Amino acid sequence: SGLVALKTNSNLKNSIIIIICLILLAGLITLALFLLGKTTTPTLNNIRNNTAIKIIDGDTFELANQDTIRLLCVDTPEQGEEGYDEAINFLSSLILYQEVRLESSLDDKDSYGRLLRFVYVQDETGEEIFVNQEIISQEYGELFPYGNNSCSEIER
Repeated sequence: SGLVALKTNSNLKNSIIIIICLILLAGLITLALFLLGKTTTPTLNNIRNNTAIKIIDGDTFELANQDTIRLLCVDTPEQGEEGYDEAINFLSSLILYQEVRLESSLDDKDSYGRLLRFVYVQDETGEEIFVNQEIISQEYGELFPYGNNSCSEIER
């Protein structure tokens, strides 16, 4: 009976050690997921309404409040055209998951119901970037007067 008691104590110790290891492993996994969550896409619960959450194409995007924004005075290549992917990637690099400032012009919306806007975003130094101008100057799109709006704000 002493041998049985010794085996039972040994099994109990092994079970306790395994349980402690599993608890520690669960804690490490939880910590890792928490830290990874800090550097990945923000959730809709913690971003502002004027944050760009989806790039539709090189001159159109969606805000967290579900407004669709069409950049004024900018025309980028359409899907299937040369430069399409590059234009989307450039706009993404400027505004995706960033808070933007919007300015309207004469026409509020286009025929598709998209808001027509001049768009500004702050870079990492706090300097404001005029997104519409930047797309034109970096040659990801062309100057394109849209509706009754003036494009005099954009330098050629």
